[in-house]
Amino acid sequence: MIPNSDIHAVIHLSSTAVYTIVGYFDVHHKKTQVMGLGIAKTDAFFGGQIINREHLLSAIYKSVREAIDMAGVQVSYVGLSFASPAMKGENGIHDKIIAGQQPIGGGKLGRKITHDDIRDVLNEAKSKLGQQERKEVQLCQQRFWLDDDQDAKEVVGMLASKLTASYHLISIPSMFYAQIKDLLTSNNLEVHPMFFDGIASSEYALSADEKQRGVCFIDIGAALTKVCLYQEGVLLYSRCLPVGGQLVDTDIASTFGLTLLEAESLKKHHGSANTAKQSKSDFITLKKRHHDSELTVHLYKLASVIEARYLALLNEIFDELTDKGLNQFMDMGVVLAGGGADMTDLAGLIERQFGVSVRQMSINTKVAVYTQMMSDENIGLLKTHLFDPKLHSILGALMYYQSEQYARDERGQFGEIDGSGLFGHIRKSCQSWLDKLRQLL
Repeated sequence: MIPNSDIHAVIHLSSTAVYTIVGYFDVHHKKTQVMGLGIAKTDAFFGGQIINREHLLSAIYKSVREAIDMAGVQVSYVGLSFASPAMKGENGIHDKIIAGQQPIGGGKLGRKITHDDIRDVLNEAKSKLGQQERKEVQLCQQRFWLDDDQDAKEVVGMLASKLTASYHLISIPSMFYAQIKDLLTSNNLEVHPMFFDGIASSEYALSADEKQRGVCFIDIGAALTKVCLYQEGVLLYSRCLPVGGQLVDTDIASTFGLTLLEAESLKKHHGSANTAKQSKSDFITLKKRHHDSELTVHLYKLASVIEARYLALLNEIFDELTDKGLNQFMDMGVVLAGGGADMTDLAGLIERQFGVSVRQMSINTKVAVYTQMMSDENIGLLKTHLFDPKLHSILGALMYYQSEQYARDERGQFGEIDGSGLFGHIRKSCQSWLDKLRQLL
């Protein structure tokens, strides 16, 4: 029997559906076990905005009911994963003087770091949001330093006269935050925690080695693109852009006089994102759905339209990373995810234009179906879902909810700090890393 405290439920709001997942982390097999999944198709949260509140409420209720019925549990607290262009991600560093009377060397006086010190320094980092009429969605710890030169994975109990914390803080406007919370409370659900979808999806798509060595995760959905950059296991950058695969469809439809459905079909079956890979002599004849007519399409022109839209998006991403000095932290290149990234020759375009290696997200084998007391029909359904790359966001949200990074962030803000966290004592690089981070701010 699984203790209720080990079972988590997460809701994911996307542009095309509301997903709810229920599961737990199997410590013995080191896998996330999925107990229930609910999916309600809707465009009521298209582009990271509440387009139709009543429809969204109904979709949340439907997806939650499906998931908990399948899992055979009741939930009152849920995690929430979503993305919106209104989100703002920023790196920050905050210091706290540790006043005390205990000699710590070098003529300095201090005392032992306590859990309260950790909470204080992180809460002070968030306090400025109120002045900006913004609310915290997620705070990810990066590193702690003692007296500017000692990097430690666990600082509680260590002597210091100064504590420095670096972090990545994601926020949204206060009114939007209230509207999002109201969606859940109207369904008799309390929300904690909230996640940026890009971070949750990264948990599914990226390996620990990629995050350690430096990688840029780009998740292109129907209406949004989520970007996260990691180095040394640390989130250094996040952004949500209001551009997705549907904008490519719109460009094609406008250029060739097609409906959006025709444009999407043409893109999927004949499109390329890299003109360097497309012959200039290839044409196809397309039968238009709602007219008794045919259209001759020059495939090089089609590729040019597709490439232009993707380049506009990618240039915006890479230009900002370069401006912030973050392009130096991409030894493992780019990992692509999302339906909008499932585009022929897109990886080649990125490699050609930006000189980085690229791979497509693969199915994560650290997720499994909890088969006990479940019908064969539901087992088969869940196993099918686990191999659907479109569900990486909701699966990643559950994985992140149960991750070491999430537990570490929670303990840092609300409870005990974990002594087995991600960061070891990196003697050679701790000061240079801190100097680099200060330069990025």
